[in-house]
Amino acid sequence: MLDYGSTSQHYLPDSVEEPSTEVDVGTFQMVNDAFRENAPSFAQDEDRVEQPNIEARRFFDMLDAANMSLYDGCKKGHSPLSTATRLMGIKTDWNLAEGCVDAITDFVKEILPEDNLSPASYYEVQKLVAGLGLPYQVIDVCSDNCMIYWREDEGRTSCRFCRKPRYQDTSGRAPIPYKRMWYLPLAERLKRLYQSERTAGSMKWHAEHRSDGVIAHPSDAEAWKHFQSVYPDFASESRNVYLGLSTDGFNPFGKHGRQYSLWPVIVTPYNLPPSLCMKREFLFLTILVPGPDHPKKALDVFLQPLIYELQMLWEHGVEAFDVSTHQNFNMRAVLMWTISDFPAYGMLSGWTTHGRLSCPHCQDNTNAFQLKHGRKTCWFDCHRRWLPEDHPYRWSTTLFKKNRQVFDGPPPEYSGEEILTQLRDFGAEKTTVCGGVGHDIVDGYGDHHNWHKMSIFWALPYWKDLLLRHNLDVMHTEKNFFDNLMHTVLNVQGKTKDNLKSRLDLPDICSRRKLHVTANGKAPTPRFRLDAASKQAFLEWIMMHVKFPDGYASNLRNCVNIGEGKFQGMKSHDCHVIMQRLLPFAFEHLLPDNVHKAIVGISVFFRDLCTRTLTVEGIQRLEQNIPVILCNLEKIFPPSFFDVMEHIPIHLPRELALGGPVQYRWMYPFERYMGTLKKKVKNLARVEGSIVAQSINEETSHFSEYYFPKHVQTKRRKLARHDDGGERPFYPVQVPNLFAEIGRLSGKSKKRRLTAEEHQHLHMYIISNCEELRDYERIYLGQVRFEYPNMSEDDIQKLKQTEFCHWLKFYVTTMSSRGQSIPTWLVEFVNGPLYVAEAYPMYCTRGYAFKILRPKKIRPTCDYGVSAQSSDLVYYGVLHEILEVRYPGMINLRCIVFSCDWYDPILGRGVKHDEFGVTTIHMRKRLQEYDPFILASQADQVCYIKYPRATNVDDPWITVTSINPRGRIVGISDDSEHDPLQQNTLGTIEAVDHSLEVDLVVDFTIDVDDEVFDDSEEAIGEFEDATDSEDSEYSSEKEDEE
Repeated sequence: MLDYGSTSQHYLPDSVEEPSTEVDVGTFQMVNDAFRENAPSFAQDEDRVEQPNIEARRFFDMLDAANMSLYDGCKKGHSPLSTATRLMGIKTDWNLAEGCVDAITDFVKEILPEDNLSPASYYEVQKLVAGLGLPYQVIDVCSDNCMIYWREDEGRTSCRFCRKPRYQDTSGRAPIPYKRMWYLPLAERLKRLYQSERTAGSMKWHAEHRSDGVIAHPSDAEAWKHFQSVYPDFASESRNVYLGLSTDGFNPFGKHGRQYSLWPVIVTPYNLPPSLCMKREFLFLTILVPGPDHPKKALDVFLQPLIYELQMLWEHGVEAFDVSTHQNFNMRAVLMWTISDFPAYGMLSGWTTHGRLSCPHCQDNTNAFQLKHGRKTCWFDCHRRWLPEDHPYRWSTTLFKKNRQVFDGPPPEYSGEEILTQLRDFGAEKTTVCGGVGHDIVDGYGDHHNWHKMSIFWALPYWKDLLLRHNLDVMHTEKNFFDNLMHTVLNVQGKTKDNLKSRLDLPDICSRRKLHVTANGKAPTPRFRLDAASKQAFLEWIMMHVKFPDGYASNLRNCVNIGEGKFQGMKSHDCHVIMQRLLPFAFEHLLPDNVHKAIVGISVFFRDLCTRTLTVEGIQRLEQNIPVILCNLEKIFPPSFFDVMEHIPIHLPRELALGGPVQYRWMYPFERYMGTLKKKVKNLARVEGSIVAQSINEETSHFSEYYFPKHVQTKRRKLARHDDGGERPFYPVQVPNLFAEIGRLSGKSKKRRLTAEEHQHLHMYIISNCEELRDYERIYLGQVRFEYPNMSEDDIQKLKQTEFCHWLKFYVTTMSSRGQSIPTWLVEFVNGPLYVAEAYPMYCTRGYAFKILRPKKIRPTCDYGVSAQSSDLVYYGVLHEILEVRYPGMINLRCIVFSCDWYDPILGRGVKHDEFGVTTIHMRKRLQEYDPFILASQADQVCYIKYPRATNVDDPWITVTSINPRGRIVGISDDSEHDPLQQNTLGTIEAVDHSLEVDLVVDFTIDVDDEVFDDSEEAIGEFEDATDSEDSEYSSEKEDEE
């Protein structure tokens, strides 16, 4: 810590005298870090007598506020500044109104002794913490979004495009602009990451970690490595920052409020490790595009300040101080890509994302066409070109478009230079040149290309060299695919893709005569549609029998409307869970086998696409599988089913290879952040200003809470949902790890006396799993083989199970009595555990919350499923008891043991795996030998879900779903120093990890006349024209929930 000398008392109110107190080290360090770059200059030239400049005065004022105590004799660590930061943290954590904070500060001021220095109002709190805040700018905007009054246009009083005035007619008053935007400079926020000791060291993780052939972070992927090879000078400085940008619109007044479109632009750094990357405090609001109107093509007008700053950060950089190395350095930054939903993709890239050429990857090399009756763009039979040249699907003239074979390959992948040449050749204009939405139609638009503008991102010198400039959002793609699939399978009126117009389009496209509308006004029922009984069974299954562990998913029964036979009110994560966890087996007994397998293919594709740790081979397998998966769906569903959302998955594996895991490139964290922005609106008349003010306060709170004492609870420090206590049990001597596992017992305990058999089995099991006893085991086995040379290995192992614990006790006792050095814990351990154990109903450890099965208690969750891995088998069971076993003695050894009822683990007899990786177990077959115990540290969590059936069939086979531990990133090494900060952040529900080794290709042939259709018929009047009721080809739902 630097010593800045004494401060001038006259910067405080004249009526206040400084009481004697010890320095508040945490708050003092916070001020130190906040002014890290300027602080050294404040202490220079001590002999010169001058008035401090504004920045120095702010610094000294805050030091004074940090050094003083609230009142004479107050508890150490309480100063005016620490009090103000705590109050500001409470306000932002709980989203309190200013009036509420005024009431709190007034009450605190009243109960403290006289002449205390506690802030008396929210206004005083703001003044005290203002120095910790980061800057923002307010920029006037043309009322028609033509331009912003910025830089060389700052002095203009009217728009240079539409000539409309800048200011309202307010005679005699200060000029009031018609419209304003908010800009929060990025460089200062990036510099603060290096000013704080909590984050400075982590900013170099991307360059220091080892991937070992696994792609677990964007820095391991192809686009990142390509950029570093093109710009080695930038890559040589590991402290340079790699950024991602996201934007989307939301209505701050909610779905039922007045029409208002607000567009925040969010930037996040990718230097951080997985435990920190994409966390809330590292999502920086940089621009707030004002409403109420949608910015449309004028979005680039509002992005100008950010692009200009990104240019400066690339070409010149800014001076920053790295507190982890105590060095100044020149910090530069690069924008790697943008993240958005599909409509916003078009706004950011300049490529219109609707119409026949809406796919930005295929561009004009597309086979999409317009449906004659449906009047929608269709991507049916557009995916055979990605198949291998010898694949039989290429030659079929009946399964896809009739009388059509496919000989061409996939469309070319355009480089940045080629795309830039296209833009110049077509004459696409920059929005900032033609003024907001004043674009002329580009020559060839809609016929040869969909470029409607030259995106402002091309102003970045390196943009043309990036391999992945704009990301297709997996979150919205998966949700839209799921919605179309469920609406069609459940035949939801007004939403299904199998409607009257769809049937009328069939004769011109497909050889599916039995689905054609007949002369008497009838139409056959397709085999991909659930009948009434199956639909009822499926929805009731979701409501009554689908249960996941606590915190894994929302209560899906709230999304089911059995009366109308559909899902309702589903968030994207609900779709994500059903798509990846349930569809692999949900329709196995409800739909024909070929339909079920086609649906499972796309389900497993999305599951493996969302894997956190990838390999190059796994990604290549996904690229090979997805065209077959889409072709299998095309053989079954009508052409109207395939809009652009069903086409986009063909490009997702390539983006996966370029950008790395989708968790860093999808909209989930940004949509949730926008949900919090919506809640920050306190002044409905000044929506934008209210959001920015609260965001600045939140940035201050995020920074200041790093310096709070450990006992202070904040929203980001709150205990995790499955908190395990975080500390190992204390022992006076060193003991084996199995006695020092981190975990937290919960619930009312009961005394439980072990039987003699349980006692013997339990003690022997703990001995067998104690690595520190392996040397003693080898001595014992050597003696047995010496004394019984003819005994078989199987008999030796059986003898060990019954006699080794007795031999160990005799051996340790004998060696100890002879003066041999025996660990103290072992002397106590060999006597065996106490016969009385404590039984608990719940135990939290390693991100899991295990709960015992209580048959008489109905729960909405399934927390009792456990699995344990042996050398050659995986055991699945039900948790019946959680026992805390103690050993007598001074050390008081203890360990947590699970008592379980195990299913038969033998493959083919008690366990089955299908071709899609779905595991099922026979719930009536149990493990034959008595072996109920496992250590809690050996248990992983699973949940058991039965198959849905339309008939009452007593099926003993149930499915097993593996559960990922909450708040843990499995398979990714990370420094332990980041764990506390990770625990302080809000928990998020994470997708379950799965290997990419599952072969997804289901290459089956369908006999069109026999497999796709049913013999029953229904009236045309039952069809609803879904296309007329849809506003767009895809939805763009906002994730407002936390």
